[in-house]
Parts: sequence; C-alpha cells; structure tokens
Amino acid sequence: MTGLDPLTRYRFTFSQDFAGLGGDIKSINSLLYAGVESNAWREEVTLMAEFELGMLHMLSDQDSRRFDRFSGNSKIRGFEPNGIGPRDMAAPNEDALGGNYFWALRTEARFPLGLPEEYGITGGLFADAGSVWGLDDRNGRAFELSGNGADRIDDGMYVRAAVGASLFWTTPIGPLRFNFSKAVKKEDYDEEQNFDLTISTKF
Repeated sequence: MTGLDPLTRYRFTFSQDFAGLGGDIKSINSLLYAGVESNAWREEVTLMAEFELGMLHMLSDQDSRRFDRFSGNSKIRGFEPNGIGPRDMAAPNEDALGGNYFWALRTEARFPLGLPEEYGITGGLFADAGSVWGLDDRNGRAFELSGNGADRIDDGMYVRAAVGASLFWTTPIGPLRFNFSKAVKKEDYDEEQNFDLTISTKF
C-alpha cells in the first residue's frame, strides 16, 4: 500500500486460522504483520522495517503439539532453523520444542556499492531482534514433557538479536541474497548461523 508519499510503501496484514472442525485438536492461530519500505531519504537507498507477531491459543483445555508451535525459522537472521526458542534441557541434543508465541523486528538498508549496474550487485546492512517462547500452563500446572516434569523445560521470553551485512546479486536464475550475520544477544543453547544464501524477495 502506498500513502501520500509515493516513495514510501506500507503493508499490514492480520489473519487467524481456526483448527478443530472434524479433528481432535482445537486451536486458534493468530498472525500480525506490519511493514514499511521507503526511498524518501535517498532514492538509491531503500530503508525497510518489518514487525511480526504470532500467538497460538489452544481450546478445550488442550496442550499444543510440537508441529503446531512457532519455530522462528526465517524470522530472525543469524540463527539456524529451530535455533532459538524453548528447549528440552534434559535431552542429549537439548531438543527444540517450538513456542506458542513469537515476535520479530527486522530492519534493513539496501544501497548501491558503486559497481557497474550491469553486474547486478548491491549491498545491505540489517539488524534483527525477536523471541520464540511459551508452552502451555493450565490451572497453575506447568508444561510437562514425557511425564518428567517442567523443570527440564526452558520456555522463557528471552530476546535474541543479530546484525549483519548482505550482498544482493541479480542472476539469470533469480535474485540471490547472501547474508553474513553475527548474533549479539543469545542464550547459551541457541544455534547461530553466520552465513546463509536465499532468494531475495520484494516487499
């Protein structure tokens, strides 16, 4: 959506998915997204900011399942898939459990690098923050896994943050994005990812 300023674009979405019609698991999954992209400062420089929030609410006094929860994948750069969020601290690999809630804030600047335009290469800087947290707590009873008690589960709302630089390369197979990241705020059990290659997407 473009406002009065043609160099600035906004986007806002809100959705809810209801599960349970004809099934055993009943839940409401709510997602909110708000974003802004602007070239108002300098036309050759693109500034972006995105905020996402997700909430999983179980109905009929049920507990959420691993594959129903949020993992934070692709939400915060600088961390591996399933690299953040609640953990089973007693498992040999400290298994990622996912969370009933997440939030993520991503900011970014994209700019030319002074290379010939036919190379199709530009650069960027970014900073991300967010969290995945929360397992079920009903009637004062903490979440339990395999009957071994909740003291082995860490599902707190800890903020993670990362900064990094990107290279954007327009190729015949599509626009590629190379991210070089460094986590600046994390938990001991989080799994970092210092480099990743993705398809660059438009706002």
